[in-house]
Amino acid sequence: MPLIDVYLSETVLDAEGRQVLADELARLARRAEGYGDSRLAASLTWVYLHPMPETAITRSGAAPARPLWRIEIAAPVGSLAADAKPALAAELARACLAAEGTAWDAAEARRVWVLYRDVAEGDWIAGTTVARVAAIRDAVAREQAA
Repeated sequence: MPLIDVYLSETVLDAEGRQVLADELARLARRAEGYGDSRLAASLTWVYLHPMPETAITRSGAAPARPLWRIEIAAPVGSLAADAKPALAAELARACLAAEGTAWDAAEARRVWVLYRDVAEGDWIAGTTVARVAAIRDAVAREQAA
């Protein structure tokens, strides 16, 4: 149940395409965390889309020939295993390329940067409630057992 920020050119996708991509990125992140299709985990996974003017995204000050993507995933420490991060980044890159209509290619995938931010236990707070990974995992397990 991460918070996901997606920075992209406003010309890459229309509003519907951005929403479809946001849903797919959230689903991929939840699956990587082991939450699968949990409705509870889905309600806790928020995606912030940041469509930007093409001139606001540059590569060393020059306009890129192809769209550049930046995805930041913030999640509590322990919710995503370190060895799962490279595989998730590859899946996120595949989703972005597919959304823009580009076939998978490792060189093209380098246009998609994925940055992970592990939030310390006790620093993941909604309102006044500290969200703890163990408690969330327990709640999801109860949901899936029901």
